[in-house]
Amino acid sequence: MKKIFITGPIGCGKSTLIKNVLGDNLNYAGGFITKRVIEHDKLIGFDIVSLGLGKDNKHVRFLTFKEGKTVKNNEAFSIFASNLLKDATTKPFAVIDEIGGFEILIPEFMEAFNLFLKSQVPCVGVLKSLPSAEKLLKTTNLHPDFLKATKQFHLNLLSDSDIKIIEINNYKDKNALNILKKWKEKYIEHGEIQ
Repeated sequence: MKKIFITGPIGCGKSTLIKNVLGDNLNYAGGFITKRVIEHDKLIGFDIVSLGLGKDNKHVRFLTFKEGKTVKNNEAFSIFASNLLKDATTKPFAVIDEIGGFEILIPEFMEAFNLFLKSQVPCVGVLKSLPSAEKLLKTTNLHPDFLKATKQFHLNLLSDSDIKIIEINNYKDKNALNILKKWKEKYIEHGEIQ
């Protein structure tokens, strides 16, 4: 499978598993990662972070937690993440960490994501689980159609023969680790990155 998405409960180590397997190869990836933003030991938001070599990695806040409210920044996905996905089609491989949140309701982002999926670029990523999407709906002011869209999004990914979805409960999952190592060997070590 050229494109692999890891799913599972919040905090089980999906991103950690990918980072551990890819290591320094992340410097050559297209796509993006999401990063928790902590200030004074308190989670204040989430950023989208571009990948690649150097210290030029750009951060754009897509969720901010302020005074008991959650503030979404749609442009983080409609512009920034969409451009990163378009650029990822020119890279040897991509990382998408993560997908399945409110961005699936943003047409510009979904157009870029679907175009990326049609590319021949190998990809590993994190897919927000359906229970996690339900929690997101409860903590944000998302449109009620979000869960319906999320279920359809999962079905679309599952029906794509070029995509494998692996469910894990922790980042030491041996099956997922073996699949990712084989993917890395095939598409990175024996691919364009030597």
